[in-house]
Amino acid sequence: MTRGVERVTRRGRSRFWVCVGQSPTTFSVSLLLLVVAVCSEATAAEHSVEEQLKRMVSAMRSLSYEGTLVYLHDSRLEALRIVHRIEHGMVHEQLESLSGPVRTVTREHNSVICHLPDSHPISVRHRGLGGDLLRSRSIDPDALSPHYLVHPLGTARVAGRQTEVVGIIPRDQLRYGYRFYLDKDIGLPLKSDLIGGDAQPIEQIMFTSLTLDSEQPLEVPRDGESERRATAKPDALPDEARFWRFEPLPAGFKLVMYDHWPDAGDHPVEHFVLSDGLASVSVYIENGDQDGLQGGSRIGAIHAVGGQVAGHQITVVGEVPAGTVEAVLAGISRVGEDGP
Repeated sequence: MTRGVERVTRRGRSRFWVCVGQSPTTFSVSLLLLVVAVCSEATAAEHSVEEQLKRMVSAMRSLSYEGTLVYLHDSRLEALRIVHRIEHGMVHEQLESLSGPVRTVTREHNSVICHLPDSHPISVRHRGLGGDLLRSRSIDPDALSPHYLVHPLGTARVAGRQTEVVGIIPRDQLRYGYRFYLDKDIGLPLKSDLIGGDAQPIEQIMFTSLTLDSEQPLEVPRDGESERRATAKPDALPDEARFWRFEPLPAGFKLVMYDHWPDAGDHPVEHFVLSDGLASVSVYIENGDQDGLQGGSRIGAIHAVGGQVAGHQITVVGEVPAGTVEAVLAGISRVGEDGP
């Protein structure tokens, strides 16, 4: 009995299943049709994935919401409450721990204020890429393909909502992989997995409940100073930043931002940000031989390395493998007035 090819339509696409009991000729034709169908579906999915990522970035920059999260890292599980608002194009965000000692982190544009138990509030001036807990606000979907493979991974239900799962797989050992669970209706990432070299999650964060702010109009951020700095090209950097050379850099990473903190006590701090379109690395440079990190350090998925270069303390920090921050430090040199 020859049944030929059975055609199954799913979600607007056609798949061909090869059935048993076919003649060799029918089997060959069926196999050809199967290959054509799979290739066509892969092409359509790839385009869909790019659109999903762009939609995710837009959602992170425009939606106001609040909810509860669970954060799994270093074999520990924490519960958090998040309130995220977009007001006049600027991000206002507060994270509060719901388990253990009360800790609150408030982000207002470029400032981060940490309220810790039995201590005064700690204010940190922060200008960098992303800064969001879900690791999704600073993604440049168009820059990923040289160093990442991006694939659709099906669907899943998170916080009572349907999501489409996108996997971002590194092509080398210089960066981590990611898995995003994107709300089908609004594009917001409801779950984010950071994937290590063994293909196992290093950290996971997931909404357990989510409420959109329906009363406040959703705003698209204006092209403010922080957005321009985050995408500034090296040739737009101020003169004082040109005393430092970063080469060679790990493949795919380039200098995208510079900031200078002249009011940081006796030792002004220069801050450089390098990015590959998804992962980012911060470089902090202080003048003088004051005590600082020497060698490597690690907290969860974050690696840091420090050392002295031309009489300056250099500290490199990023949510990347240790070899990446080490390579960045090795490529830093001083040029100009007191350099080679």
